[in-house]
Amino acid sequence: MSPVPTPTMRLSAAALVAIALLCGCQRAGNPIATAIGQGARGATDAGGLAGTSDSLPLPPGFPEDVYLPQGYRVNSVMTLPRASVLSLSVRGDVDALLADAQTAMQAEGWTPTLSARHSADTAMLAFEKPGTGAVRNATLSFSRNVGDERVILGVQLREIRRQ
Repeated sequence: MSPVPTPTMRLSAAALVAIALLCGCQRAGNPIATAIGQGARGATDAGGLAGTSDSLPLPPGFPEDVYLPQGYRVNSVMTLPRASVLSLSVRGDVDALLADAQTAMQAEGWTPTLSARHSADTAMLAFEKPGTGAVRNATLSFSRNVGDERVILGVQLREIRRQ
């Protein structure tokens, strides 16, 4: 193994850092952000709200085979070429959400590549799945939200094209 990091290794490290930073992000008391959040509505296929009334919408083309817990709220979305990073919040407990995510992702054909438990209140799962001409990666991070019963769920999706 080469001691020089490959571009894939650097991208993976950058992605993990981004997820770790998103897990610590809390909604700011910014009136502009509040107005944007109140104006955006995430809808389900049935026409109802995806989470709560202040949920942002999922990015266009968000894959249906990626775990989203019942009653989630989208706090932030970052879309890049061949990658998306989302911060969600959901009522629940890290253990139950972790088990649900593991079961749901494997049922959708995702192969687990990482399972890490940092404390009773934080955990991370990573998966990959072959796609057409690319390998898809999904990383889910779970962190208890300080001061309430919600869990912050970081979702990072990447597509790595085969050469």
